[in-house]
Amino acid sequence: MAPRGSALLRCTPQCIIQVVQSIFLAKVIGLYLLIVPAAVLLKRKQFAELANEFAANGAIVFLSGLFALVLGLMIVVSQNVWTADWRAVITVMGWLTLAKGVIRMFFPEKLASFAIDPSSTKWTLASIVLLGLGLYLTYAGFSAGTTP
Repeated sequence: MAPRGSALLRCTPQCIIQVVQSIFLAKVIGLYLLIVPAAVLLKRKQFAELANEFAANGAIVFLSGLFALVLGLMIVVSQNVWTADWRAVITVMGWLTLAKGVIRMFFPEKLASFAIDPSSTKWTLASIVLLGLGLYLTYAGFSAGTTP
């Protein structure tokens, strides 16, 4: 966990910045992972149509790759923490986002062949796993600053 109480008092300014960034990213990514998978589960039919349209449009796939690349780079550069706690989850999410951006930029036309039917059990399972991850990060982020 992030340093708390007296441990935070012994923290260097660099350490304090890292803790604040980690908490911020846990909150943002956690809430994102609660909202998006919930929308996918609740609006499955509409999402399936959107996913098919998205995968068929190479320009949009490429543009989304640019955004994912920038987001992934921002997370990896600011939060490359490999600890045995929730901060490593943020780092892994950053690296996966970076990889997603690179793949979408270099292979936008291939996305349709890799697409999984959003109405399949795999999408449901993935959405549930992401919801769990979202709960974990949201809890970690919002509870990290509550103990003095």
